[in-house]
Amino acid sequence: MHKQCQCGTTMGLELRKVIFAGKVEILHVPVFSCPSCFSSEVLQHVTKDIKELLQSLGDNPAARRISFARSNELAEIIRKLVLEEADNPNVDWQSSLEERMELRINLLLDLYRYARSLGDEDWMNDVEKKLTQLSGFTSKSVFTNTKN
Repeated sequence: MHKQCQCGTTMGLELRKVIFAGKVEILHVPVFSCPSCFSSEVLQHVTKDIKELLQSLGDNPAARRISFARSNELAEIIRKLVLEEADNPNVDWQSSLEERMELRINLLLDLYRYARSLGDEDWMNDVEKKLTQLSGFTSKSVFTNTKN
């Protein structure tokens, strides 16, 4: 998965570890990285959730490791895609991501309907949050000026 950097080089999408307050390791953060100018850019669609996570940790967090993919659906889909397709040189990352997102959204919609049929408000709210994390994301909105 790639994006054009401002310097003209192709940036690759990676899952990175972000260190917060020198104590908290946040794993599986989707970040575009440029091998030429070394700039990095968090995937725009997850920045709101990263900020919320950082705020929830407070000013003096305890040392620990957190997987961002456990709290963000898009990061989890990307994490699984990378794990399952890393050794496949022929994978079309963009199509594969879109396919996985569609499957996940359909599953979440089914879960939402089931939770609603049970009247489980907490479960409905949890599924709704996950759907919101995926809403508005398209690979075309991310992979502008792409080079594969």
